[in-house]
Amino acid sequence: MSTLLPPTVRALERGWLNCNQVLLFEAGANVLIDSGYCTHREETLALLAGPVGLDGAPLERLINTHCHSDHMGGNAAVAHVYGCSITVPEGEVKHIVPWTPQSAWMAQFDQRADPFFHDETIAAGDTFEGGGLEWEAHAAPGHDMDALMFFEPRHRILISGDALWENAMGFVWPEEGGTNPYIEAAFETLSAIEALDPAVVIPGHGAVFAGARGAIETVRSKLEAFSQDPRKNARHVVKVMFVFSLLDRGTMAVDEVPGYLARVECHRQMNERFLGLEPQAFADWLLADLVRAGAVHVEGGAVRATSKA
Repeated sequence: MSTLLPPTVRALERGWLNCNQVLLFEAGANVLIDSGYCTHREETLALLAGPVGLDGAPLERLINTHCHSDHMGGNAAVAHVYGCSITVPEGEVKHIVPWTPQSAWMAQFDQRADPFFHDETIAAGDTFEGGGLEWEAHAAPGHDMDALMFFEPRHRILISGDALWENAMGFVWPEEGGTNPYIEAAFETLSAIEALDPAVVIPGHGAVFAGARGAIETVRSKLEAFSQDPRKNARHVVKVMFVFSLLDRGTMAVDEVPGYLARVECHRQMNERFLGLEPQAFADWLLADLVRAGAVHVEGGAVRATSKA
């Protein structure tokens, strides 16, 4: 729990398979922001039920910053246990209704989520009450073009989702030649955050941090590099998505990696469009780069992620 936050706002820091959850406490009107990944639903429910969570109190509403699997994968389980309503960004409805296309989209990344029904939508310009405070919804496109972030102006708290972490942000999709709309949107989101000038940021992943200016400059620099070199961006996407899947799977045999990369559409597309490597060379490059970065560990013919799920 962060000392940077007022007592009615609590961030539950998770890892990289599960996003952080944010609890906004108010008698009879507790709100949860985001719900984590589906395969860790029991861990999420235990956190919510325990002393750092709701500790037996009811939950009225669950609101998503965006509808990627690590942010909405636990929606169904949380709603089932607490009977809370679910609110999603207005722009995300087309991705989750009907559910079949959403499931197919996630399969491209070797991801999944439990299907759920939403009760309400929220859009940029809307406000909601949580923790005795009024929160503003702001557009946060880039990583997810329909994402929102939530700002509380009194204490200048920003719940940023994957639009800004302390030293990075959620990946942006690479594009060949010309202007990349995802990167341009991410730049616009950073400018919007800069204008809000938050005193405290609760990111979708990683620790709560004070101020946003340093983080904004770090992310801008990375986006500039990706804009200049789409292949660098593609390599980044492959590494992030592979580690994410490892966190879900636990481990993978090294000799299975080439076939896995060829089978999962996200990796196959990145290789075909940007890298042009043979399957074994693609796998060798990926594992060597991740081992060098300390992101994975290879032992006994198996590869395992080193970061917290």
